[in-house]
Amino acid sequence: MFRWLAQMLRRGPEPSPRRRPVPRLPRQAEEAPAGEATLPDGMDPAFAPFAGVLGVAPGAAPPLVPEDQDEDLRVAALVLEHFQRNRPGPASAPSLSLQILNLVANPRTGAADLARLVQNDPALAASMLQVANSAYYRGVQEVESVREAVARIGVEEAGRVGGALAAKSLFSARMRQEFAAFSARYDHLFRRSVAVAAVSASLAMKTPGARSDRAYLGGMLLDVGKSVGLRSLSALLVDGKVALAPEDPRVDRVLERVHLEIGGEVHQEWNLPQYLTVLCVRHHDDAIPGDAEFRDLHVVRLVSALEDLRRDPAAAPHAAAEVVQSAAALRVDPLAARALSAELRTAEERVARTFTVEGRAPPAAR
Repeated sequence: MFRWLAQMLRRGPEPSPRRRPVPRLPRQAEEAPAGEATLPDGMDPAFAPFAGVLGVAPGAAPPLVPEDQDEDLRVAALVLEHFQRNRPGPASAPSLSLQILNLVANPRTGAADLARLVQNDPALAASMLQVANSAYYRGVQEVESVREAVARIGVEEAGRVGGALAAKSLFSARMRQEFAAFSARYDHLFRRSVAVAAVSASLAMKTPGARSDRAYLGGMLLDVGKSVGLRSLSALLVDGKVALAPEDPRVDRVLERVHLEIGGEVHQEWNLPQYLTVLCVRHHDDAIPGDAEFRDLHVVRLVSALEDLRRDPAAAPHAAAEVVQSAAALRVDPLAARALSAELRTAEERVARTFTVEGRAPPAAR
């Protein structure tokens, strides 16, 4: 499975034609500075200034009864088993399918036009990188951005890849059925990934040593394990092997349990650049070094944690510590964090207005 990721590693990704495991750092406790004893619900004093300006007070979720814990573990095991047996390649949700097909059909489409649209879909972006880094196209250096991928394989070939994948999502009855099972959750994952990617790229442009192209793709593919895990969960639901309503909170709990393992494996399976794998498997580490080589990881981790807090603080117990650590590494103060949170809201509202899913406009972001 994915247990090799638990081995020690203190170095970041290095360009190399060979794929290597990307282990996670050992867990280590963070020392919180002394603070007021009156902080609500045992809040980390280091997070208190952020909580004040963000207007959030994350607390622990109510403990689950043993029966719910057992059922969560059972469903998570089924999802992992289904993933291991099927191991899907990237597949685009129908969100951009028609736009991609229309763009590919236009003979005046250029590399920049195609790259601009493709990078807004995690599955299409992953597919382009996978093809560009395949044995057939691979050059001396690993391709790390969609624009580089389109330039390497050519607009015509990139158009075929994007068009084929888009058509697959549109015309596969099985895939349409699976997407329909949790369509609102696919909508949310899509909007979240695009918003986190856009704001991560914006923050990277203001951060010395960070790269906006890496931050953008990192934001898009950070939680790909959740979308792939949701595909397995959808397939299990369609096959009658699990019974979950779309709004059941167990769905989120199960995806949270499996997304790092699935995400790391699909990053390796799809031959994605190693820096993306590092971002995927380590963004929930208890502690990440503040070294320059981890700058992009801190950028995406901070933005992702702020989005989790903006959405549902109670469901993101890890987010407060991640905000504190990554904000310190990037020298982002609480007021700047509030500006990023506002930028996330605006970005997600823009995504909701711009893209449609299954022929309907997704609901506006909260």
